[in-house]
Amino acid sequence: MKSSYKMATATCALSFALAFTACDDSTSASDNGGNDGNGGTETNVNCPNEPVNCPAIEYENEVYDLRDCNHYKIQTFGTQTWMTENLNYNSCEINGQNWCYGGDAANCQKYGRLYTWTAAMGLDKSYQKNYANLPEDSVTKGLCPEGYHIPSDAETDILIAYLEENNNIAEFNFQFGGKNNFAGFADLDRTAYFWTADEDHSEFGGKENVRIWSYSETFSFGGGSIFKDSGLSIRCVKD
Repeated sequence: MKSSYKMATATCALSFALAFTACDDSTSASDNGGNDGNGGTETNVNCPNEPVNCPAIEYENEVYDLRDCNHYKIQTFGTQTWMTENLNYNSCEINGQNWCYGGDAANCQKYGRLYTWTAAMGLDKSYQKNYANLPEDSVTKGLCPEGYHIPSDAETDILIAYLEENNNIAEFNFQFGGKNNFAGFADLDRTAYFWTADEDHSEFGGKENVRIWSYSETFSFGGGSIFKDSGLSIRCVKD
């Protein structure tokens, strides 16, 4: 059964369907001198990616991302194990599709990055305007560290129900990284927005829309449907 917070999402889907975009960690908006047309200033990583040699370290209760040596706290909630920090991974393959809030590198360190859905899912950018039609119940690793994946809408329902029933929402460590759309960056320190792996095939959705979930500073969960070229945070769940 869906959590109560998602029962009203059909009516808010159209208002949520606003394109977000975001900004990279190395250059501020003023430094870059350009705008990507969606409210965020782009900076890029040089290609090809430089090889990274991470030290052999075992972190307790953390997942170690050997792509860039970042590590993220993890915690088990019921039957699921989640990262309790927002992803902060960048590569040349997703140039122009991930950003730091406001073009400030410090925000990437504090809140993680904001990504388009296609970047999050590891899909070609053309799917921002077309259905990807992924197999039902498929698991998509996307940008997540090895052994983790982008959660489905159903997996987020399970998480939210557990957090609410057990009154341990604080343990999920929501980082209110905000969002970014054509109107600019918004909701920093107010709302955490996260991608799911599910496209929105409802009457309120469309080929450019994906299901999302959120949590706000007013201690309320939300959901809805939003454009794929939006910039949101990523929380990964263990396979």
